[in-house]
Amino acid sequence: MSSGQRKRSGCASSVLFVSYYFPPAGGSGVQRVLKFVKYLPEFGWRPVVLTAANADYPTQDPSLFSDVPEGIRVTRTKIVEPYRLYRRLTRKEGVQHLDVVVLTRRPDQSLSERLSEWVRSTFFIPDARVGWLPFAIAAGRKEAALPEVKVIVSSAPPYTCHLIGYALHRLSRKPWVADFRDSWVDWVSAPRRKGISRKLDVALEGLVLRKATHLIAVSEGVRDDLVSRHPECRAANWTIIPNGFDPADFEGLGPSPRDTRLTLLYSGSLYGPRHPATILEAVAALRRQDPGWEREVRLRFVGRIASEIREEIERQVGDMASCSDYLPHRMAVQELLACDVAILVVDAMPASKGVLTGKLFEYLGARKPILAVAPPDGEAAKLIRSGRCGWVVPPGDVQQAMMALEEIRRLWREGKLPHPSPTFVERYNRRGQAQELSALLQAVACQGRDSRSEG
Repeated sequence: MSSGQRKRSGCASSVLFVSYYFPPAGGSGVQRVLKFVKYLPEFGWRPVVLTAANADYPTQDPSLFSDVPEGIRVTRTKIVEPYRLYRRLTRKEGVQHLDVVVLTRRPDQSLSERLSEWVRSTFFIPDARVGWLPFAIAAGRKEAALPEVKVIVSSAPPYTCHLIGYALHRLSRKPWVADFRDSWVDWVSAPRRKGISRKLDVALEGLVLRKATHLIAVSEGVRDDLVSRHPECRAANWTIIPNGFDPADFEGLGPSPRDTRLTLLYSGSLYGPRHPATILEAVAALRRQDPGWEREVRLRFVGRIASEIREEIERQVGDMASCSDYLPHRMAVQELLACDVAILVVDAMPASKGVLTGKLFEYLGARKPILAVAPPDGEAAKLIRSGRCGWVVPPGDVQQAMMALEEIRRLWREGKLPHPSPTFVERYNRRGQAQELSALLQAVACQGRDSRSEG
């Protein structure tokens, strides 16, 4: 049956998504499940969403509700959020983006901050959303029992979602797909656990890898990091479905008034190890060599930016840069369309080789050349080189960053900046990825029917 025929005939099967991030949540974490929910009905699947009510999201973007198709059932359940207590303990009630503060791990943290971090890493396993677990299982059990629900899909982080998915799988005996947007133990933003806490975290990670009917990762690097701790799961049923972009996000957005200067834009979060120091130092050095850089080049940072990084931006490049807080998604896309080059910063940590941040694919969707500070042998670097999408600079290599920036400036003056090809970019269309997931769901659903009939 063609996708068009399925759309006209309606959806006979439902898939239950377990996702902490769902509108009104904003930021990159919400996009993957949201776009699956948006496009799966075209391919014969009606999504049902299990999410949290009144969750303590780092950012909110109610405009994203427009991507949720009419008639999609969304069940929101109670959740106990520890970050509200964290605010009181650390006197950070006024902090807008608390996750950026928590993840920064500054050496000059106060005693209350260090104590709160110890509590987070020791007792909130697998993550600080574990207080959602009992309420989500109670509500999800009813959803999973519906005869039209054929498959359960959990998307993480937070990894509590996978524990909920596992519980619903056991209770309903329906197949379960675990989708990893990031790896788990010792990953970039994970707490640094030790002793029994870490052993428990590793055990939970292994449980999910062994018990899931099928496993999805956004990159080979994420998959390989997971199986490095559980080599017996290397031969498990894995599918790589990368992050992507939605062409509809760019529709109706005409070219913005462009700055007469060369504009380089970073869009997203900056905290702790995700720091633009290499770019800042390179721009500052070029400005010292040639004052024309200050007149001709502009840096733009949009998103959740830790206060100490804002201070570093001001100190290094001053008026050459401007910073804005998180913007609604459509406004952020408009900013992206107005820039000349997009900046990608991958966290300066060993695990970062496997990172393929969702922002990278939005840059591709905007057809922007990319200046990436990333491990040269990592996933992001390989993708940028394979698509001839821009420049990759190793973290800390200021000289190479200066050379890349000088080449960018020259090409901009000549009107010859490179742009990703439409053919390459189309591989990461969210609609096509939903179609790939629909085929996987069909295969998993059939596998589930076969196993139950045999039982």
